[in-house]
Amino acid sequence: MRVDLIAFCCQNAGMATLTIRNLPEQLHETLKLRAKRNHRSVNQQVIAELSLAITQENLAERNARVEREILEIDALRARAKGFLTAEQIDEAKREGRA
Repeated sequence: MRVDLIAFCCQNAGMATLTIRNLPEQLHETLKLRAKRNHRSVNQQVIAELSLAITQENLAERNARVEREILEIDALRARAKGFLTAEQIDEAKREGRA
């Protein structure tokens, strides 16, 4: 099924308007349910979902970032020499305040 998207600017409102033609009924029902669940109008729900979709990292970028963070954490763990006791933590706090 083909979905036509037409965007045009309203003269008075100062904001763009998007018209969606041939929207599948199941998609419309899903949007209505999500809007109700989130206490939004269907229009507000569509804007929220489009905004989220546009701002999310793509999967490859996210995976690369997570891999870098895991390597950093592993490097920090390798430098750590075991666990500190509560007494050692308290002692370090006292030294830092002196």
